[in-house]
Amino acid sequence: MPHYLSDEELERTAPAEIASFRSPIPTQIVSNGEFNPLPQTPDQQRVEARVKELAETLSPRHGMSRRRFLASSAGMAAAFVAMNDVFGPLFDVSHAEAATPGVAEQRAGALAGQFIIDDQTHFVRDDFKQEGLLGLAKYAKQHWNPALVGENTLARYKFDNYVKEIFVDSDTKVALLSGAPFDDPTWELLTNDQIAMARAAINTIAGSRRLLAHSVFTPKRAGWMDEVDRCIATIK
Repeated sequence: MPHYLSDEELERTAPAEIASFRSPIPTQIVSNGEFNPLPQTPDQQRVEARVKELAETLSPRHGMSRRRFLASSAGMAAAFVAMNDVFGPLFDVSHAEAATPGVAEQRAGALAGQFIIDDQTHFVRDDFKQEGLLGLAKYAKQHWNPALVGENTLARYKFDNYVKEIFVDSDTKVALLSGAPFDDPTWELLTNDQIAMARAAINTIAGSRRLLAHSVFTPKRAGWMDEVDRCIATIK
């Protein structure tokens, strides 16, 4: 994955998947490669210790190993309980959700209909040819979804699958379609007009405003301010 850290900064870091405690919620700042992460704070260390303590004491009640417990809904609740124990009652979670089998699932079911907006989504145009994009799924193949292993086409990143993943196979109510600026135009995911056309198509089919859209600008490219003005005036 691309990053913006210097070699010296990289030497002082380690990949989160091997260096961090596998808590349901990170117990220290994890960098996406765009900034140098701060060291774990004393309070974050206390949260981590509390999550481990809860996992040790509560996992037997669920008939699970500690690892399985931390990957469950009850384990997620335990992480929020731990943060409340350290930082105060910031999160609406009860100890029973972590301790009593079935309670976390009941709570999740009760919240299933709440409003969800995904404010950064992407797909690529039909004639996009840059197979380097396939590297984005490398980590997911190894750690999240083995079904992706062996899949080596860009179809997953195009419009049909975008609609399926965002609006059919998830509980997302509203999504925001964006793009990204590139110096090499062959890497351009979608043009601003294509983003607007996708928004219009999905909202027409849905009969409601399900998709919002960004326009993308590329500073220092010839005419980029004219493109900003055009998008404001005609695409909005």
